[in-house]
Amino acid sequence: DFGEKGGGLAYSKQARPVEYTPYSQRDYNAQYGAEYVELGKLGPDLDPDDLAEKRQRQERIKAYAEAVRHENKQLVAAAPEPRVKAKAPSKRDRAMEFAKRVPKPRPKKEAEEDEDEDEEEEEELTELQQLAQRHARDRALVDAIRKDLRL
Repeated sequence: DFGEKGGGLAYSKQARPVEYTPYSQRDYNAQYGAEYVELGKLGPDLDPDDLAEKRQRQERIKAYAEAVRHENKQLVAAAPEPRVKAKAPSKRDRAMEFAKRVPKPRPKKEAEEDEDEDEEEEEELTELQQLAQRHARDRALVDAIRKDLRL
């Protein structure tokens, strides 16, 4: 069944008969030359009727676009400016407005600063010196009380 024409196997390593004349690379080089030859390019479409129609169509499109652009410019120039609606202030804006109205804290008085300095000086003194200063203060208080009572 398999090799009815040739009477052999269905697959063989022998070349099959072909209906054209096979050529080799050597034959091609002999006929066309061994060097690369660049073939020509397609030229421009020179059919004047088609080109004229295309040009006219493009010109009509451009003229229409220019007319529409011109008309739109006139409409925009003549139109009144749109009103801008006032937005309700956001929470952040309201907070910033409130912060502007809050009074700033006043700086501390100088007397408080002097007390801080006195406390620092007392820490540097020895215990005996601190007791001596305390005694002097207490005596000054007693003298002030005696003056008030006139004793």
